[in-house]
Amino acid sequence: MKRSMKIGWAAMTLLIICSFTGPDAYADTITGNQVAVKENDVITAYNLDDVKWETEDGKTKVCICRCLSFRSLQTLASQFADGVIPKEDITIYSGWTTDGPEELFIEVMGWPDDDLEFMTDPTAPAYLTIEDAYFFFIQKSTGKVWKVVAKEDLYPMEFFTYRTLVKTGAATQEQKAFFRKSLRPQAAANMETLPFIDKFDIQAVPFYGEDGILHIPALFVFEGREYEADLEEAGKDTFELTDAVQLH
Repeated sequence: MKRSMKIGWAAMTLLIICSFTGPDAYADTITGNQVAVKENDVITAYNLDDVKWETEDGKTKVCICRCLSFRSLQTLASQFADGVIPKEDITIYSGWTTDGPEELFIEVMGWPDDDLEFMTDPTAPAYLTIEDAYFFFIQKSTGKVWKVVAKEDLYPMEFFTYRTLVKTGAATQEQKAFFRKSLRPQAAANMETLPFIDKFDIQAVPFYGEDGILHIPALFVFEGREYEADLEEAGKDTFELTDAVQLH
């Protein structure tokens, strides 16, 4: 995650003739409030309605940050054939620096502390914006990496401007009231409303394997069929097709 990648594409070669399209991002529709996680061959289902709550100043309310983390995990589940996430095989990096991800993934779902990290030089919690609402999920056994990114319309307009004012103590009483009575409830409603359509993008991204080789997920078309492929760095500006699975 911390390694810089600067790749020249002009001289890229493949070992078969294909049209390279690159790893596209796409959105997925979420129709329910459940996500299933497997550990030691035991599958546990979690429901958003059970895990979204937090207590602040003696009052219970919906934790928007837990909701963000939960919906991101549901988006990841679409990448597994059975829809079940192998918890022991997944490490999480996030740009979202509130307590919400830790509370959900570690305290509620039991992810090991070492498998949840913030990105290097993250934004301070009080100054978060939609640009920070992303998660990298890394599968240890394969080295595959998925990036899940929240879309801008997940939050109401000016949500983050008012949030920063409130969090830094710079908000007027009117601004505090507007944030707490209007913007925050709308953001919570956006997280909870089903079906959850086109609110996140998920993308398979390049990654370095344990062997130090750069892998690039790709799609290509060959003889009228679509394939999902893995390209490995074979030399300077050169990549080899090492695996391909027919999609359609």
